[in-house]
Amino acid sequence: MRRGLLVEHGPLDAAGHMALDEALLDSSPEGVPVLRFYDWAGAGASDALRGVTFGVSQGIEGVEAAVRARFGGVAAAPVRRATGGGIVFHDGDMTFSFVFPWPTLSDPSLVYKDIHLAAHLGFKALGVETGLWSRPRPAGLQAECFTGPEPKDLVSPAGAKVLGGALRRRRGRGLYQGSLRPEALGVDARKARRAVAEGMALSWKALFEPLAPGPEALERAEVLRRERYETDRWNRRR
Repeated sequence: MRRGLLVEHGPLDAAGHMALDEALLDSSPEGVPVLRFYDWAGAGASDALRGVTFGVSQGIEGVEAAVRARFGGVAAAPVRRATGGGIVFHDGDMTFSFVFPWPTLSDPSLVYKDIHLAAHLGFKALGVETGLWSRPRPAGLQAECFTGPEPKDLVSPAGAKVLGGALRRRRGRGLYQGSLRPEALGVDARKARRAVAEGMALSWKALFEPLAPGPEALERAEVLRRERYETDRWNRRR
């Protein structure tokens, strides 16, 4: 078994989570997979809107329009991720990130497949049925992450998308940020976390040991939060 890290941190808002993920991408030990589950600051009811994040290439105007259409206002300021993908409404999802070694010649589609297969295996071990979407991806980009399944996404037995994610590669490391809808599988967030953790350990042949972020990662996260993820220069850029 290889060594892995299960990073534990207190509740954060969307900007704080994005900053810590990027800091872990920059500072994680070489060759060591790092798994982290989000705890949300100010989280009340499970379906409360705790934050909105959107892909690095998306325009803020479309994101705000989507938030207004769904919630009747922009109660939570959307935060641009360093990863791609579409809009994610963090309103009861089980959110997590994964930093992993990413060799240059490894195609992103294979990364998605590996991570979503890991989740599939973890749920299977707990007796929860899921599947992997395998149809060809339709032409054009979809604005929201959960408007429909894409190739290699995890789906419920009824075919509803339950897990989607976005990627960023930097200096031989990858960052995956995932959002899973436990209610679509009839489980709670705790069981969903357990399934993902066990699946990752199985697929990556890693023993994930709990660990708080080190001083370097925390310092880097604070700088990223203040100078990037809380700024209009980043979130409202065109």
